[in-house]
Amino acid sequence: MRYLNKIVFINSASIKYAEIELDGNTHLIGTQGVGKSTLLRAILFFYNANKTRLGIPREKKSFDDYYFEYQNSYIIYEVVKDNVPFCVLAYKVNGKVAFRFFNSEYKRENFVDTNNQAFESWDKIRNAFGKEIHYTALIPSYEDFRRIIYGDNKGLNPDFRKYALIESKQYQNIPRTIQNVLLNSNLEAKFIKDTIINSLNEDEFTIDIENYAKSHLRDFETQINDIKIWFNKNKNGQIIVRNQADRVIGKFRTFNYLNREKKELAFNLNARMYFIESQKPVLSSHYLIEKNALDLMYKKKESIQDLHLKRELNIVSEIKYITKELTKASDKQTEYNNQNITNLIQKVAKKSTLTNEQKTLGEEKNILTSSFGAISQKYDALLSQVQNQNQKYTNNQNAETNTIQSEFGNEKFSLNDRYQSLITQIKEDNKAEQEKASNELNNIESEENRIKNKKSELKHQTFFVAEIERCKEEKNTLDNQMTSSDSIVSDSKDKSGNIRKEWELETNEIERNCAISIEKEKDKSDTNAQEIEVIENKIKQSKSSLYGWLNDTMPNWENNIGKVIDEDNVLFNADLNPKLIDNKSTTFFGIELNLNALNSRIKTVKEYHLEIDKHRSKIAEILKTIEKITLDKESNLLKLKTKFQKKLKDFKEIIAENEYLIIQTEEKITKNKIELNQWIEKSKSQKESILQGLESDLDKTASQKIKAQEQIDTIRKGIERKISLKEKERDTEITNLNTIKSAKIDAIANAILANKKEADIRILELKKQQNAELEDKGADTKRLDFIDIRLTELGKSLDFIANNERIVFEYEKDKRELFDKIPELKANKISLEIKQDAFETEHKIEIIKLEEKYKNQKEIVEKIQSKTTEFQVDENKFLEFQKSETFARLESYFSDETHKIEDTKTAVTIISEVNDKHYKGIETFKELQQSINTFNGNFKEHNIFSFKVKLNEDTDFLNFASDLKEFIEADKINEFEKRVNERFANIIRLIGRETTELNSKEAEIEKIIKKINDDFVNKNFVQAIKEMEMRTQKSSNSIVKLLIQIKEFNDENSLLLGESNLFTSSDTNSKNLKAVELLKQLVKELEKSKNSTLTLSESFDLQFRIVENDNDSGWVEKLSNVGSEGTDVLVKAMINILLLNVFKESASKQFKDFKLHCMMDEIGRLHPNNVKGILRFANERNILLINGSPTSQNATDYKYTYKLAKEQSTMDAKKYITKINRLVKVNAKVLN
Repeated sequence: MRYLNKIVFINSASIKYAEIELDGNTHLIGTQGVGKSTLLRAILFFYNANKTRLGIPREKKSFDDYYFEYQNSYIIYEVVKDNVPFCVLAYKVNGKVAFRFFNSEYKRENFVDTNNQAFESWDKIRNAFGKEIHYTALIPSYEDFRRIIYGDNKGLNPDFRKYALIESKQYQNIPRTIQNVLLNSNLEAKFIKDTIINSLNEDEFTIDIENYAKSHLRDFETQINDIKIWFNKNKNGQIIVRNQADRVIGKFRTFNYLNREKKELAFNLNARMYFIESQKPVLSSHYLIEKNALDLMYKKKESIQDLHLKRELNIVSEIKYITKELTKASDKQTEYNNQNITNLIQKVAKKSTLTNEQKTLGEEKNILTSSFGAISQKYDALLSQVQNQNQKYTNNQNAETNTIQSEFGNEKFSLNDRYQSLITQIKEDNKAEQEKASNELNNIESEENRIKNKKSELKHQTFFVAEIERCKEEKNTLDNQMTSSDSIVSDSKDKSGNIRKEWELETNEIERNCAISIEKEKDKSDTNAQEIEVIENKIKQSKSSLYGWLNDTMPNWENNIGKVIDEDNVLFNADLNPKLIDNKSTTFFGIELNLNALNSRIKTVKEYHLEIDKHRSKIAEILKTIEKITLDKESNLLKLKTKFQKKLKDFKEIIAENEYLIIQTEEKITKNKIELNQWIEKSKSQKESILQGLESDLDKTASQKIKAQEQIDTIRKGIERKISLKEKERDTEITNLNTIKSAKIDAIANAILANKKEADIRILELKKQQNAELEDKGADTKRLDFIDIRLTELGKSLDFIANNERIVFEYEKDKRELFDKIPELKANKISLEIKQDAFETEHKIEIIKLEEKYKNQKEIVEKIQSKTTEFQVDENKFLEFQKSETFARLESYFSDETHKIEDTKTAVTIISEVNDKHYKGIETFKELQQSINTFNGNFKEHNIFSFKVKLNEDTDFLNFASDLKEFIEADKINEFEKRVNERFANIIRLIGRETTELNSKEAEIEKIIKKINDDFVNKNFVQAIKEMEMRTQKSSNSIVKLLIQIKEFNDENSLLLGESNLFTSSDTNSKNLKAVELLKQLVKELEKSKNSTLTLSESFDLQFRIVENDNDSGWVEKLSNVGSEGTDVLVKAMINILLLNVFKESASKQFKDFKLHCMMDEIGRLHPNNVKGILRFANERNILLINGSPTSQNATDYKYTYKLAKEQSTMDAKKYITKINRLVKVNAKVLN
């Protein structure tokens, strides 16, 4: 036997020291306030170890502070287990009560010294224990203490197992019932039901309704509605939500493609900027080299121009010189011709002849006058004198003439030189203007030639070739992409179609095999069901048929007539009206048979029931087989689906991507076509524009050429006019000088002539005188006259020659120096002109070549400059782009590794495309958001698919679209549909199973209630209580009612569950709708419920009926204030004792030999007879009572009677201590 044997107080709760034995009924007496309740609470603390369930008022001290006020405050509980005692020590550790077990009976000396002082610490107690007494580690946990005491020791140190008072996991109702008795709590049906139920099994069965509410049925209605959305069609037969999902996926794909294109463009742009960064220094260096080469070419061109100009100037100068010489020769020739130079030459040529003739005639005259020497000498002297005077005068005049001529020549030369300087100055003054005009004309002519050449080149020139070729190449690329994408789409669709056909064939094969297998199993099930029906019919007819009659009237009939009777047609036939005629006859219709040779026997009803159970087991096995076949089918179909959907997904992605590429390529082709036409049109327009420009330039050049030529002519004419004016001035002055000179010379000539005439006259006179004298002397005067005349003539001729001989000399000089060189000069002029032309031609050719090189070099420089400008524009555009929102979105791509690319698109073009893709992406994203919001409008926040309805960030929308894409591609709606169907079936089955299990204890509960009722009737020793009865009723719990209805649905439709579809319009749909409606109602009731579990106690209602004397409570669910206050305490105590006994009996299946205590305070409110009755009522059930009351009326009813009293403390006059004295100990045998 196991029980609490003793409680010891040491310095606890105003009790200095007390030992109270508890191995029998114990009575505590004393006036109010002496500590009876204090003592009872300390005993209750042993059983419940719960400081909050001791009935201590809040305004009082706490349990720890009151019971363990001092460091040496102790409560020791002594427990007897199989006649071996052990103790539990309760004391305060770190401000909280803790426990220790020790293997010994209670001994005072282990806790109190010889001076009656309690040990102040555990260390002293431990020393007092010595080595003989074993003690456990400190147990600070009250839960662990309760588990040790009540034997729920799983997970605890094995050393604690020996301290178990009982051995039970379901011990909680023991301390609860004990505390209810002491605290006189209201008695409710739930507590009694829980106590009864816990007595049935160690593990109480509960339905986790919180799990139903939060798991099984959470959002059930919403989920059903969510699934239905995917099957609802509009009037056009379209499933709107699927179309919306397809639109979301389409927009998501487009957005992803745009992002991928943006990423590629970002990589290209990054590569472009890297290319610019790497090529810019090279390009700059290249530009300097090529620019220097261009400058050198320009300088070379200028140098050649200068050289040509110098050479041309030299040739022109030479030509001008020759022209001047030829002009001079022509002028002199004219002048000489005007002087009749030929005649002068001829006359001068006769000078020697005339001189000889003069000499001859002089000699002849001398000879003729030699005889007349005196006369001759005289007249010669006179003549000579006259001639000398004349000659002297003539010489003087000629000298004057020569001086005049010389002065004239000098002045003429000076005048010519001065005017030549003026003319030269005029030319010099206008040279720059003339050269400028000439150069302008040359430039205009060069420009004209350039324009004409450009015009000729323009005929064979095509503009924007690179752009046109690029567009054509792009068109070819796009055409190839289109062809490739079309081919891929077509091929992928064909392959997808083949895969779907293959999938369909394999699916059909699996479903066909499954259908065949299920049909076979259903045939087996039908066969067993038919067998059950046959057997059940036999059982139903077992009473009214021959079978029932034989059982009632003929013992052992199974071993005689039973061996030969027809079981189906005779034995269970109800229309035979059997009668017993000869009870002793063993014959069969007068025939005696040896029935021992037959092994056949008739089955009993029990065997028929067993056979039904066997058939039902077979049906259950068949159902399991069908379920397994269905599961295998679903598993195989799922594997098949996974297998083929993976293939289809790849092709679907390929098709979607290439269809997008086709759309994009078509757009690009259209754009390319427009761009190509624009470039071609632009090329034509540019060509025509340039041609018009060239024509305009030619017209302008022609006009400029005319103006330049007119300018040159104007300048030339101005110069010529100025020169002509100067020449006229010069000629006028020369004419004036010549006139003066001629006048002077004429005057001198006239003077000479006059003097000559006078001399001639004198000579004639002298000659006449001479001739007269000579004639007188006989001289040949005629001959002498002839000679004189002839000499006179010769003298004149020689004088003429002498006067004009200088002109002939000058002529001869000019002829020698000038006239004879005219042919050479002309030849030289022609040669120089040819040379000039050759130089011009050579210069033009060289200039053309140089211009071509210069042009090519300029194009190279301009191309480099253009590329530099392009780089600069790209860099500026990129800097601007870096500040944009687009760049911020793509910045991460610019940190990736850059791959070299060809110099194709400019950054401007790429940025334009990026921006286009970016804004198109924004637009697409907005459309995606709109599509998602439209799609999400179909669902609530907590939907079955876990679609996130409240989307705030962009990533939320993208993740949603990605998840939806995966959802559609994986055809998860079918999984959810299947899952909900299975969930529907599982919930129904689970509810049916759990409700069945919940109600499975109904018979046992009824049995226990009957036992309690019988126990009261058989062992009621309380005269005041005439009747006390309990009964069960159907549960009034709305959840339980719904569960029962769902269970009934499950029982009726168990074979159909899971096969029908909740979302089709099949014949079974109405049944499904009914079940769904029940589940919806259940959800609503679960939402109202505050409980997390549905216990067995809630599956039925429990009612009480108490008859106290003549007071009938009627059937009630709650007992409070039954009759008088004493009666109320009595009834509640009796019921709690009955319940405690129920639990006590079923608490442990292995061990039942233990006693418990119930405490009742203020038992004095009960009549002594009722006290005696309640004591016996408890003791009959191995329950000991500890009662408290002011006085003892019948001490022999208790084993122990203790008196409690208050005494003033000797240490503190204000403090009172409780003294406990045992008054009575009854040793007579009582039912303890």
